Amino acid sequence: MTLLSRIFRSESLLYVLWANELIRLIWAPQALQAASGWLMIAYAALSLRHVRSGTLILCLPLASIAAILATLFNQWSRVLAGFENAAVFMAFFGSIILLRALADRRREISTARSLFDGLRPDQTNGAFLVGAHLIGSILVVGVMAILAPILKNDADDTVRRRAAEVSQRGMCLAPLWSPFWVASAFATQQIPNVPAWEIMALGLCMAAIGLVISHAMFARGVGFPDLWNALKGFAPILPAVALCALMIAALSGLAGLGTLKALIATVPVLALLTFVSARGRDIRETAAETSRGTGRVRDEIVVVTTALVLGRVLAAAITEAGAANVIEALTLPPWAVIAAVIAVITAASLMCIHQLVSMIVVLVIFMPLDTGVSDVVMMEAALVGWAFASMVGVTAVSTATASAMFRIPRIQLIFGPNLYFVGIFGILSVGLLTIANQYLFGGGCCNPF
Repeated sequence: MTLLSRIFRSESLLYVLWANELIRLIWAPQALQAASGWLMIAYAALSLRHVRSGTLILCLPLASIAAILATLFNQWSRVLAGFENAAVFMAFFGSIILLRALADRRREISTARSLFDGLRPDQTNGAFLVGAHLIGSILVVGVMAILAPILKNDADDTVRRRAAEVSQRGMCLAPLWSPFWVASAFATQQIPNVPAWEIMALGLCMAAIGLVISHAMFARGVGFPDLWNALKGFAPILPAVALCALMIAALSGLAGLGTLKALIATVPVLALLTFVSARGRDIRETAAETSRGTGRVRDEIVVVTTALVLGRVLAAAITEAGAANVIEALTLPPWAVIAAVIAVITAASLMCIHQLVSMIVVLVIFMPLDTGVSDVVMMEAALVGWAFASMVGVTAVSTATASAMFRIPRIQLIFGPNLYFVGIFGILSVGLLTIANQYLFGGGCCNPF
């Protein structure tokens, strides 16, 4: 019985599905795709008794809506298709867990952490902004566990709140370009034909502008020379971050893989390269941490799976109901479409609607239409909305993590300077993406305004 209970666990299915997706990168018969859908159903069923109550509260209404729509529009085949689409996220989360376990044992991370010791508080906040962005581009919310302990134990509430706010801003701008965020993976599922290098190049430019705007708005007292000196502490990690990003972009461009599949193929290669020079103890600890991590992402996988199933059914229902035709009849200009995508995802997060759901809704509505917005700009607009939702969302994992790590009430992180930044940078983002759409990506065939 004990052996059977170990075999039939959701964590075991994660490894099976991870291996299945790796095989499908080079050989993808229909049987493997069908198997992945049924295995995902089994994973979800085995996970239900282990997930947090908050996850159930979020997912049960979404699943109910999907079931109602599937019944009304006779789209139960789309439910299975949604589970099949979700299977690739098992490999994504497995890859991220492995990458996090590898990064935790890299000497560069420890070195970067120690270089903060001699900084002034204002320099520390400036460094936190860019440091949270750089480290968070790979470790995602795990960066909070690195930055929060840097503050002194006796730091007062104001110091901790400012550090938490600036870390949130820096980290949450990372999904604009980083393929290691679930935002990029999820957007790639909805808009599969965007080359990785295009979205990474556009996103890096947008993120860089966002970091400069944030520094100008909230850290005017720290000159750029001081900021540069503070940022030198992150020099050890830059080669690793750049190598990961370049490998994914190159694999995507050369092999024709989407960003998500390029990430899944790249991380095992990075692990093998690391293990060549690693000690046996480090390899065992990395394997053990990866094994423990497979249980910690159970809730995220269930949420993503539910959202994807709903998205599949919702797409069919919207088509059947003709809702897209109503939107198309409005003949919105490209800038209005871009603004709507960003605003809906952001506003929904303030109403406790997770960005996975709101992103599906806006992309399901707008992607089939001739909006004049190129795919890469549409994806970046969705990622900007995701970034804002992560920064100020009531149910966002990032706000919860920052609140816990820095010991600051979540409400202060949401309704504070970050919300002000979202408003200012949101308006600027609409303008920048409209210009990029018209002059760089050929999305607009007419006046964008």
